[in-house]
Amino acid sequence: MREKVEIRIKSTLLSQSPREESRLIAVLSTMVILFVSLLCWRDPQLFRLLAATPHQILAEQEYWRLITAIAVHADLRHFLSNAIFFTFFVYLLYGYFGFWMYPVSFAALGALTNYCSLLTYSGNVQLVGASGVIYLMAGFWLTIYVFIERSRPLQKRLLHAIGIGLIVLIPTNLSPGVSYRTHAIGCCIGVIAAVGYFQARKDKIRSLETLEIDALAEVRGGGNNWIM
Repeated sequence: MREKVEIRIKSTLLSQSPREESRLIAVLSTMVILFVSLLCWRDPQLFRLLAATPHQILAEQEYWRLITAIAVHADLRHFLSNAIFFTFFVYLLYGYFGFWMYPVSFAALGALTNYCSLLTYSGNVQLVGASGVIYLMAGFWLTIYVFIERSRPLQKRLLHAIGIGLIVLIPTNLSPGVSYRTHAIGCCIGVIAAVGYFQARKDKIRSLETLEIDALAEVRGGGNNWIM
């Protein structure tokens, strides 16, 4: 009789609950963006001060605008279109990866997304809003989910990621005022960042997995085989 051992991954980092304060951080982050947008709606001069244009970034080197532009929205409809997904991804990213991932890393990556986007524009085009960062977050989360969540088969992980991606990333209609190239750039940077993060933290991430072992008994004989 020989035992055949089957090892399965029972849980991973993402099987745990997010940090307790994740909901608070997510809501506060969204409220900060709403507060800044409300101030800008009341004061057009503040709006112009915080928004980003190619000339201000590339010629005048006012790089701080790459971050402040994330918090500025054109109107309430623009804010509401971003608020739900922004809150959702902040909850996940802070909840599982902590302060150095959000807000620190994503502030830097969001600024990089806006910078790369502005390189493709000319003139006084104003870039505002958190949608580029949302696509950045989505690209990161969906990619890192596929890498980490090994308690589910790869095919199922890919289907989940593709399904959520279609819901979050594909617009239902096209609007001339939306910077879809910023969305695409953000998503690509998010995917690249997730690959780099996973490779750098792979051993730590794998150490958080718990295993489930099943021992299956096999009986082999010459003439008669008995199942025990």
